[in-house]
Amino acid sequence: MHTKSLVQALLVAIPMSLAGTFALASPQEELKRVEVSGKQEAVVRTDVKASCPSITAVLQEKLSPIWGVHQETGTFRVEFTLDSDGVHGISSKGANTYRDGIRKAMRDLDCKSDSSQPQNYAFNVHVVSPDSAHPGKQMALLID
Repeated sequence: MHTKSLVQALLVAIPMSLAGTFALASPQEELKRVEVSGKQEAVVRTDVKASCPSITAVLQEKLSPIWGVHQETGTFRVEFTLDSDGVHGISSKGANTYRDGIRKAMRDLDCKSDSSQPQNYAFNVHVVSPDSAHPGKQMALLID
């Protein structure tokens, strides 16, 4: 008999608690509008060889004389924007010896944009000593 009264009490209590919950979420209270503004981070492309197929040859040509003087190995990151007018906003970080050569090389690149909007690109260049397998090279570049 005790179980039956407990079940009856629950049957009365559950609907009453649900009614109280719905009363708290009354439609009379409006949510305040929140606006968020900002600039969406631009996508950075890394497929620079697809848009600038001559990049390896141009970098090799422009950086080899610098290698001949300094023979400094290092890694640097190059970032630039490509639009219908060509390459702009060139910046490089790391391997300061090659910074001017990079800028000159990037200005000489023949790149084709596959978009009507400016595209941001980034790539890394690793300047390493040539090995005996490539004796005719003055320097070696690895681009990723």
